[in-house]
Amino acid sequence: MFSGIVEGKGRIVENDGNSITIDLPIDDAVIGESISIDGVCLTVTGGKYSFDVSPETLRKTSLGYKKAGDRVNFERSLKVGDRISGHFVTGHVDCIGRIRSIIEEGDSIRFTCDNPESIRKYIVSKGSVTISGVSLTVGEVTNETFSFYVIPHTKEVTTLGELQIGSIVNLEADILARYVRGVC
Repeated sequence: MFSGIVEGKGRIVENDGNSITIDLPIDDAVIGESISIDGVCLTVTGGKYSFDVSPETLRKTSLGYKKAGDRVNFERSLKVGDRISGHFVTGHVDCIGRIRSIIEEGDSIRFTCDNPESIRKYIVSKGSVTISGVSLTVGEVTNETFSFYVIPHTKEVTTLGELQIGSIVNLEADILARYVRGVC
């Protein structure tokens, strides 16, 4: 379980289709620990830091598109007693979406993203959504798209400020929205 409050950015060292090695600015993670990588819950399996990935993970998430040199968001799992500044994030990505537009509004950036049918019923204005591991509030919603806003701090500490039109992002619907809708 995660909160969607990204700790920092890492860089892909290798992605061979069976495992991903990522240079992360941490030195005390242990084999077996769960770390969210761009919103995908992965288990440390070796070195600094290697994660086994299944073909399903590569098909259903943006990790299948990542190559050496690409940057990713990371967050270590919550500890009992930690503050939850974002929202409950499982790290079980629902689907991917593509960024359709990017508009600067003052110091913030407004992104418009696909609203895939598989999660559409959980995406509501002022609700929570996880975009590549980042807990955000949903802005405007249409049948085809939804928007989210990134403030300067989030732009600085995550990879969201690097997104371009057409970028692929991981999407996880809010777990509480699933319970409220009665489908989990």
